[in-house]
Amino acid sequence: MSTLTEKARESVLVLHEQIAAVFNGNESQLTPLLSHFDPDFVMVTPTGKSLAMPEVAALFARLVGGRQGLQITIEQCQTLAQFGQEVAIQYHERQQQGENHTHRISLAVINCGVEPPRWRYLQETMVTN
Repeated sequence: MSTLTEKARESVLVLHEQIAAVFNGNESQLTPLLSHFDPDFVMVTPTGKSLAMPEVAALFARLVGGRQGLQITIEQCQTLAQFGQEVAIQYHERQQQGENHTHRISLAVINCGVEPPRWRYLQETMVTN
């Protein structure tokens, strides 16, 4: 496994720890969380909506403390491709909040040539079975 691949995998874990902290009310994690995204970041939500970085930042700011008790587990990180300093990585994300459970498969493109690695693209697909 290359150093860039390891950085991408670690970035997935760190980012989701920060997302869970923000959703659980730790506002001090909002700025560090947002520092992981490239200014031109684009996210495609499970419903197919495309969000640019300003919309993503507003979403996270609005959700500070909005999902108390949320736990996020990341599984099956798999590098799909590497292009120069960028890594395309797929992973499974499971969220649990009380009795509610969701499972999604995500594909991210992460620039691992900078510190912290910068997410350039994310597409999420809900798993229904």
